[in-house]
Amino acid sequence: MGPLIQQVCLVTFLIFFPCSSAPVADGTETERQSTSESTSTLYGLDSKVWFAVFVTFGIIIFLGVVFLVWYKCCRDASRNLLGVFHVVGRQEERSHEDTNISPHPKTPKTVSEKETNTNLDLPHNEARSHEVDVVLDGKTAHSQLKISHNGKVVEWVTQKGEPQTEIDKNDIDKHFDEDPYVLGSMVRAMRAYWEVYVKENKDWVLGVTRATASRKGQLVLSPDNGFWVVRISNGENLKTFMGDDVLKERIPHRVGIYVDYQEKKVTFYNAEDSSLIYSFTNGPSYEDDARPLFSPWKYEKQPITILSIETKNVK
Repeated sequence: MGPLIQQVCLVTFLIFFPCSSAPVADGTETERQSTSESTSTLYGLDSKVWFAVFVTFGIIIFLGVVFLVWYKCCRDASRNLLGVFHVVGRQEERSHEDTNISPHPKTPKTVSEKETNTNLDLPHNEARSHEVDVVLDGKTAHSQLKISHNGKVVEWVTQKGEPQTEIDKNDIDKHFDEDPYVLGSMVRAMRAYWEVYVKENKDWVLGVTRATASRKGQLVLSPDNGFWVVRISNGENLKTFMGDDVLKERIPHRVGIYVDYQEKKVTFYNAEDSSLIYSFTNGPSYEDDARPLFSPWKYEKQPITILSIETKNVK
């Protein structure tokens, strides 16, 4: 603001200076008259005109100075006000954020087991409501397995010369040639359940397999190969063929097997006390056409029996 006022004063001085520097008469009347005439006619204008110009110019300068002072004061005030608003706004924003931040970090919500496991195993009594009739398919049996006439009992025949289910030459590709397995037949349904009586056996294999799974050579009975089974050997703990212990306490005398194509699960129950034995969660789909699988294993003298709806009184 200082330099601007100095410039305005300088311009005013330059304008007023010629008037103030006009010659002043000390001598004769003629010289005074000459001086007066020269003054009144300075630059060809009358003194009244000059007076009006100077007044007008002074007013303009005064108003300009007032405007500049006002503008500067308003600008500084506006900057200060904006700065206050900015600081207050930041403080309010921080305070708002602080109110949303707990002084203690939130721990992740603990999800209960019911929330994470939406595919809980079906209770045994509900699984039994999907019971189907299963019979053994002699066309798939190993040559040393004997199948009963009603297709419900299978046993290992120690001597090959003893009577056993005959295998037609046209079915030679359907039967198991090395391990003692036999498939079952049943009506296809989205859910199926059946029970097997194994009380007297210390060795057996039960489960399901894809209809297209291999039946030749020594088999690896894993889900990757199309087999979902549990086994018992020497009357010890139940296991899967992947080596998982599935029951370490009581060995069941009746095993319930439940297949759910929709959930892709194969579940094994102790049919005596309705407890869960084991559940495969990567089971077959409906396109896989899962079939029951049975084996009394080699050298086992006791048969295993499928308990159909009519034969549940077997003890």
